[in-house]
Amino acid sequence: MKRRNTILLLATLAVAPNLVACDGGESQEEAGKAAEPAAGKDPKRAPTVVATRVEVATIQPTTATLRLVRPGEVEPSRDANLASATGGLIESIKVEVGDQVKSGQLIAKVDSSLMGAQASLARVEVDDAERELERLQSMGSAVAKVRLDQAETRVARAKAQARVASIQSGRTYVKAPFAGLVSTVPLERGEFTPPGGVIARVIQLDPAVVSVSVADRDVGTLSEGGTASVTTGGLARPTIGKISRIDPAADLRTRSFVVEVEVPNPDGKLRPGMIATVDFQSETTSEQIIVPQDLLVTKLEDNGVFVVEDDSVARWRPLVLGAVLQDQVVVLEGLSPGETVVSVGHRGLVDGDPLLIARRGACCTQGRIVYDDEAKVARGGQAAAAPSEGDTEPSPNEGEEESEAKQ
Repeated sequence: MKRRNTILLLATLAVAPNLVACDGGESQEEAGKAAEPAAGKDPKRAPTVVATRVEVATIQPTTATLRLVRPGEVEPSRDANLASATGGLIESIKVEVGDQVKSGQLIAKVDSSLMGAQASLARVEVDDAERELERLQSMGSAVAKVRLDQAETRVARAKAQARVASIQSGRTYVKAPFAGLVSTVPLERGEFTPPGGVIARVIQLDPAVVSVSVADRDVGTLSEGGTASVTTGGLARPTIGKISRIDPAADLRTRSFVVEVEVPNPDGKLRPGMIATVDFQSETTSEQIIVPQDLLVTKLEDNGVFVVEDDSVARWRPLVLGAVLQDQVVVLEGLSPGETVVSVGHRGLVDGDPLLIARRGACCTQGRIVYDDEAKVARGGQAAAAPSEGDTEPSPNEGEEESEAKQ
């Protein structure tokens, strides 16, 4: 019994310190919580402000140089497939491939003998009808008026038929509609050609025309009368041409607009079918505010940019836009020279957002923003490269400093 009481006493003494420690730990934790002030009630703790990291550019008036390089195909300025309207036997062909012809020059004769005979027959009918009318008129009242009217109608009909025969006879002579070069003669003398069958093709190569397909986003930057530089493999140097025509409607298959550039070709070195490279260049005549379209933020009600003032806060600014110049746009109202706009990081901004400006630049040179660090490199030719460890030349005291450090 005494031994049992001794064991219970020892167990009680072993557990008691742990209970005291646990009770003391809870008291210390509660005391710490009571002593710690609430975070929201601490006057020294300021509310956290999250700023958006952005890049900005200062707006400057500029002129826009537009350059559009597109492939094109050389075509004749005038192209005619010559044929006989009546068809028939080809009696003669007066030209060969490669011949230079003048306007109105005879190319071929098609059934001219037959049509000429029919024209002569029609003239004979006219003469006979007129003689008959004169005879009846000379008889006076002895001839019924009905018969006299019939004679007059016969004269008119004969004259009309003679005119038709004369026109058909004239169409048997195939003539060049303009001065040019004979490029194709697919038939020979003695062959039969149906009405409208091609007898010869005449083209005009001076000036030549280069046909270019231009997308809808670029066609608005071009205008008739503008200049373009044309280069081909057959020319030693570029040739300056003039925009002669811009299609008013797009090709429904390609959704592009055909632009024709007229190029002087006195020596005939530009030939149909050649592939050319056309370089369109133009420059706005006066300085104005022109910004890249990427700077714009599009909302439901308007387009605009975020302007940055001295407080480094984004301010929404709606703009009135003008002409679109490829990937740039003219700003008519809303921005003034010297104002700063957000150029990178502006998509997710709202009016009043605080900003952290990471880089500054100027807008725009040739449609792009030149940042300060890039401008320094451009002014210096190129940035001085930091020497690598292998290229670093040791100073005169470097060996002594190393030995002192080792000692």
